[in-house]
Amino acid sequence: MNKNKLLIFLSIIFSLFIIEIFCIFFLSDKRDYNYQNRYMLFSEGKNFRNIDNFFTYYPNQKINVSNYYFKNDDFIKVYNYNIYTNNLGLVQKKNLNKDTPSILFLGDSFTEGQGAESWIDNFDGVFKKYQIINGGLLGTGFQQFELMNNYLKDYNIKKVLILFIGDDLRRDVFQFNEQQIKCLKDYTSCLGFENFYGFPLSNRSPELFLNELRKKQIVLRENNQNNFKSIRRNLKKKITSLNIIKIPNNFLKSKFYSSKNEKILRNFESINNLIKIYNENIHFVHIRMKDEIINKKNSYESIYAKKYITNLSKNFYKCSFNNNLDYFYEYDSHPNEKGYDYLYSCILDILENQNL
Repeated sequence: MNKNKLLIFLSIIFSLFIIEIFCIFFLSDKRDYNYQNRYMLFSEGKNFRNIDNFFTYYPNQKINVSNYYFKNDDFIKVYNYNIYTNNLGLVQKKNLNKDTPSILFLGDSFTEGQGAESWIDNFDGVFKKYQIINGGLLGTGFQQFELMNNYLKDYNIKKVLILFIGDDLRRDVFQFNEQQIKCLKDYTSCLGFENFYGFPLSNRSPELFLNELRKKQIVLRENNQNNFKSIRRNLKKKITSLNIIKIPNNFLKSKFYSSKNEKILRNFESINNLIKIYNENIHFVHIRMKDEIINKKNSYESIYAKKYITNLSKNFYKCSFNNNLDYFYEYDSHPNEKGYDYLYSCILDILENQNL
């Protein structure tokens, strides 16, 4: 009897192993990408500023931004571009007038235009009779979209477009901590774990700085990798990343998931608050992520957000990038210039077809 049980157990383990190998070769994302190898550099000085529980860029600035990816013992430059901010520290060239009827774009880095000069500047500040306001900021979610709306409460906002990705549903309110601000202002203050780094990009090569950052990070990781919390977190990550766990888990969540996650619930509350303010004048646009195109299906966060939003509003649209990976950087999850041209065209079609 015990031998039969052991045989059944071993057969199950072997079957799961074969399924996992099959998924790795035929279904898994084969990109060689690790977010820990990404380095974002901003021209040091006046770039980001915290305002109460919120943040924007500094007003009326030209900020140079570079993204480097470490691979094969070398740093690959992914992109380099300039951010131009207006009188409110938002990513657009046009300054804003309080009294002009406006369309407010709310969103994260896709709306801001991370990776290329602002695609919203293609509107040249106006659409028909409306002033265009770019309320997109990197790293933000629905809670912060609500804070942006509050930040602009004195402006004459008539219509709102919320551009969102599935990841936004899990994001909490984000600000830059004291160490990040120090590092962004003066690159000699950077310790290696800030994620956002200041550097005098206009007159210096960043390779030496990047190598020093990487050395500091290696030391930090080595110091942390042996503690119990880190071991438990890494073990959990490895287990949940197995295809035999991930695929059925994502399927079940997309069909039956009802979250009690506090971040998700707070983001749902912010969605609800914004709908109450603007009623039929608020419009939601789901932007498909690179990972969703690679995996040929939306994340359960995207599906979950859509279910919640469409129960409250009929104004729901999507921009899928035609499921074309050519619209994205190879070593970054953001659209390239071609991708942002697509996003501008998609949003313009929505504005025109819905007579906004």
